[in-house]
Amino acid sequence: MATPALTPEKHWRWLLALSAITLLALALRWYYVSTALVLNPVRGDATQYYAYAWNLANHGVFAKDAPGAPILGPDNYRDPGYPIFLALWMKMLGTGDAWYAAVLLCQALLGALTVTLTTQLGKQWLPTGWAIVGGLLMAVWPHSITINGYLLTETLFGFLCALGLLLLARACLCGSAWWAAAAGLALGAAALTNAVLLPFGVLLAGFLAWRKLAPRKICVALAVGALLLPGVWAVRNTQLPPPAAGNSSKDRALQNFVQGAWPNYHDAYRNSIFGDAVTRASTRDTLHAVDEEYAALLDSPMDGAKTIMRRFGQDPGRYAAWYLFEKPQELWGWSVVIGQGDLYVYPTKNAPFQISPPWIALAAICHSLNLPLMLLALAGLLVAWLRRRGSHGRDTPVGYTSLISVICILIFATLVYTTLQAEPRYSIPFRSFEVLLAVTACCGIATWLKHMRINK
Repeated sequence: MATPALTPEKHWRWLLALSAITLLALALRWYYVSTALVLNPVRGDATQYYAYAWNLANHGVFAKDAPGAPILGPDNYRDPGYPIFLALWMKMLGTGDAWYAAVLLCQALLGALTVTLTTQLGKQWLPTGWAIVGGLLMAVWPHSITINGYLLTETLFGFLCALGLLLLARACLCGSAWWAAAAGLALGAAALTNAVLLPFGVLLAGFLAWRKLAPRKICVALAVGALLLPGVWAVRNTQLPPPAAGNSSKDRALQNFVQGAWPNYHDAYRNSIFGDAVTRASTRDTLHAVDEEYAALLDSPMDGAKTIMRRFGQDPGRYAAWYLFEKPQELWGWSVVIGQGDLYVYPTKNAPFQISPPWIALAAICHSLNLPLMLLALAGLLVAWLRRRGSHGRDTPVGYTSLISVICILIFATLVYTTLQAEPRYSIPFRSFEVLLAVTACCGIATWLKHMRINK
């Protein structure tokens, strides 16, 4: 799967292909956000993001208090990246329809650029044809299209992740610590958009240094860049008064951990929202037990942890299967669980995937590919390992380092969300990386079959 240097003619062909993929991705996303109607878009998590953005734009205070509250209490319950993004548009356009339209169209552009960046990243190790296949699949994948229509973090987060890994590839190609620092800054910005990525930049730098996959100066610059923005935010947080129980980012992570430790929590949650009166009543015990465990964990982390471990000990096989198999499968599954369901987080009308036959057919095809895509991505791990073995200890090419970076972020995200709470919405920012790894497996299989035919 080596990718030789492109001639000028092939370079222009690649640029044309990449431009076509970008335009396709942008057209699909632009059309979707222009036609789909999200009912009451400022709801759920979006309510807090909007409140943070409004308070930032109007008072310069990062607080989740409702707009117009007489007293604002600065906090760190949510991450600042996405509220800052919303606040920038508020400063320019206010909070009316023009602001909302601008945010959605900007997210459509960021979603399309994510496809561009990730396709270019895949070109570091994939042949041109396979990289194009990956780019086309990213461009049309339904989850990556519908998420742009919500006031949620996933679009911005996915863009920053892709930008960080591509900048790292550029740093390794040029041997430049400055590019590596820029990659770290992008990953740090991603971590401030979604805190699950906070340790990733440093861990990736350490892994690349340990396995000698990048020069030491690249690894040091990557780690320093990744620490800079979260470090500034951490200093800011030390200036805040002690938060009330359940009102800090750590408490939110504990809540996600407790909820994710109950195999029937998602079903109970959905039944409490969408079920009839009898069904809602039957779920109260589960939701009450979850709340009790969370309260115990806040009150005394040691005692709360013992309570959870006692529950695990009552049926260890069930919980082992839950964490090892069911939660990863749910994370990379299809239908959004904490939300409206299928492709939709919030109730949505007039979406092309609901009313247009070609779009409905596209969703059906991708739905049928969802499980094979996950299995192929797993097979991509084996392909990467065999490729390394085939290098016989020689210097690792930039393409292999880029591939390993993609594998690292996929494994990291899977482990974190499997430990906390797993559902398909959380995997959307990483879907493009999943596609790259699946296409890598297909390329490896095709190469192996070709060698088999030649050696017959």
